Amino acid sequence: MVELAANIWADGPSSDPYEPDKAQIRAWGSWVEGIVTAFTSSGGLIYDTRAELFADVSFNEKRMAWVIDDPNVEYIGVYGFDHDTDTWERKSDLPFSFIVANDAGAGTPVAIQATTAIPVSGSALVWMEVAETNTGGPVTVAFNGGAALTIKTNSGNDVAVGGLTAGMIVMGIVSGSTFRLVSDQASAAIVAASEAAQAAAEAAAASANIRYAATRTALKAYNTNVTTLAFLGEAGRNGLYEWTAGDFSAQIAADTAEAVYIKADDTAATSGAWVRISSSDVSAFGSSPTSDSSPAISAMAALLGYVRFPAGNTLIDANLTIDAPVYFADGAYVTAAATRTVTVTEVIDSPKQHIFRGDGSFILAHDSDSGEPARQVHASWFGAFPGSNTVDQAPAIQKAFTAMGNSRESKVEFDIGNYTMMTGVTLTRGGWVMGSGNRRTVFLVKGDGFDVFATGHTACRFSDIQFENHPDNVSARTSPFIRIDHDFCVIENVFAQEAFNQIIVGEGGNNCAIRELNMVWRTYPFTAGSAGILVRGSGCNISGVYSNYSSGGGPESLIAVGKGASGNVSAPRINNVSYICASTGVLVHGDSIIVSRGQINDINYRGATGNAPQAVKFLTSGSGGIFGFSVDDVTINGTATADITFQCNGSGDLKQITVDNVFSSGTTGNGIEFIRTAGALSDIVIGATVNVRLRATPVYFSGSNSGIRIDPRAMVGGDVAGVIYRGGVANNTSFSIVLGKPIFSGTATITAGVSLIGRFILRAAPSPAVSTNLETAPAFSTVVAVVGTSGVASNLTLGVQDGVLYVDNKTGSTQNISLAVMGA
Repeated sequence: MVELAANIWADGPSSDPYEPDKAQIRAWGSWVEGIVTAFTSSGGLIYDTRAELFADVSFNEKRMAWVIDDPNVEYIGVYGFDHDTDTWERKSDLPFSFIVANDAGAGTPVAIQATTAIPVSGSALVWMEVAETNTGGPVTVAFNGGAALTIKTNSGNDVAVGGLTAGMIVMGIVSGSTFRLVSDQASAAIVAASEAAQAAAEAAAASANIRYAATRTALKAYNTNVTTLAFLGEAGRNGLYEWTAGDFSAQIAADTAEAVYIKADDTAATSGAWVRISSSDVSAFGSSPTSDSSPAISAMAALLGYVRFPAGNTLIDANLTIDAPVYFADGAYVTAAATRTVTVTEVIDSPKQHIFRGDGSFILAHDSDSGEPARQVHASWFGAFPGSNTVDQAPAIQKAFTAMGNSRESKVEFDIGNYTMMTGVTLTRGGWVMGSGNRRTVFLVKGDGFDVFATGHTACRFSDIQFENHPDNVSARTSPFIRIDHDFCVIENVFAQEAFNQIIVGEGGNNCAIRELNMVWRTYPFTAGSAGILVRGSGCNISGVYSNYSSGGGPESLIAVGKGASGNVSAPRINNVSYICASTGVLVHGDSIIVSRGQINDINYRGATGNAPQAVKFLTSGSGGIFGFSVDDVTINGTATADITFQCNGSGDLKQITVDNVFSSGTTGNGIEFIRTAGALSDIVIGATVNVRLRATPVYFSGSNSGIRIDPRAMVGGDVAGVIYRGGVANNTSFSIVLGKPIFSGTATITAGVSLIGRFILRAAPSPAVSTNLETAPAFSTVVAVVGTSGVASNLTLGVQDGVLYVDNKTGSTQNISLAVMGA
């Protein structure tokens, strides 16, 4: 069954009137014609008038007849015969496809009177030639004197003035109280009507009419008086464009790729342009994943002042410099073809993803107008990711530092997680390895024989990271985690676990800082020559070193200065060291070189496990020497075998060192040790606040030495004891010892070599006095005891005054004197 005529020519909503489908019209017409043919071929009756039909009633069965030419058109139609009553009854209109109507001009231009040969109904199209052009509206038509029907256009609107012109052929269908045109009104009238409604159309277009343009050519062809928003669907260039009034001639001339500014065909560039309002990227400028995109990148940078890469690959197969901010969408990356170099001088904004790829090179540089923002990157941008313990991340990390070069400082940030390191990385100038915190960013080191990180230039920095041995390592590493061979480098907030030398500051690593370093040895056995931090550079400042756990020994020393250096080392500063491993806390070793002018402060050996040899040790060997150090604020747990050791084994000097603020809780072994096998051990001052009196031997001497001065207050308690002076005193030379109390009494002994030559009673106040020599067989008979400071010729003279002991040598030759004063 074909579609009904009422459906084919239905009005539809006024905002979107139906357009009759010609295929449906043809099908409907063929159906009607088929009925007519079938009707006549089957013996159907046809009469000209109803009177002729009514006169023929001689039938014994139901029949059908058509009346086709009655003067009264209302009688024309299809009739059925009822043989029971012998009457004809009109059933319907004739099923004609078209009805011709005649407008003879009997009406007016806006009220047409037309006649037809057969009745007009909604089941047939009406064909009519208009007699007069309408001069107003709305326009009506009445067929065969019937009711006036308002003529509506195909879109459901009233006919515009001039829309029906004389001689114009129109076709329509009766639909209720309207005559709906299938054909349209005159185009001139449409133009006039649209111009009258221009303002409304423009407002509607601006608010709701977003059109789709398949290509830029289609977009250029749009009428910008009606369409002001359009979505461009062209592959690789899709985006939203807005018609914008203004002079865009310069932008259009510059945007040869038509990525952002597109000229309309009907409007000069000085009056307006289609302007992209959605986010733009290099694909709009013609970039490609398979061919060189450098022209598109350069065009976008020049036009917009930035470059944005879309998801997926963008190939660069030319040497290219991008002097503009660069943005990467999620999933975006660029591939530099082999032998090509891509340089970025401005800020880079990207999620954590692998954005720099290919066999070519990337340079993240700076220039005079953009500073250094390009030199702050994330390790993932070069393909380094945490997680896998079988993939070496070092090559990707090296690419990051290589990209930033040695022109200025740079920073590489790392995520939380394990980065497996099977090879080493060399930092460029000012390179910063910046983790997410120790115990968060972990470098899991597999294998040995390489420095995990090494400096390749000055001012490198390492912070907020942790080093651990890979589970596959069967023994502790002998190579360091960090090696510094350049000036002004910094290590801070680093956790390091089990290596022979965890950090080495080489001879070139001068003026470096190490702070907040935590070192652990869980299974690492004590190994001679090892150190947590080995310093061979000058001017290094070490502060905040901790070793809070150790169950398997530890290195020979937690911090070693000078050991193995090829040149002199000066001005080390070591502060705030706390540890429990069985190691020397700070070792200063003049190993065939001179170590000088240093400070050692705030050393705390807590000694929960193991037995540290001593908290601080000064050692010379070969031709090396040490001088000019101060040691202050040292606390030693009783598990240490000694507190502070001075050991001179080489041909050089160990001298000019002061010690103060020391407390030891040890009850066995030695407190302060002076050991000399070679060279000169001299001019060591032990201050008043050194308390090692609980040791079995508070002060231990081995071998000859000179100029050792120990303050009488060094043993704080009921008695002031152990003021010792050892050294040579030239002829006609005197020296003094502060007894520490304005009111003092005690004894003094003097030896020359191994011979006791004098023993005296001293009283410093209120009446200063020195007794006669109590030694009955003095080796020096010239020694006399006198009150005062003036010595006697040919004698070694002692005197006290105002809490000070004076010794004056006028024997005629140098005397090697050992003087001990014990307070009472």
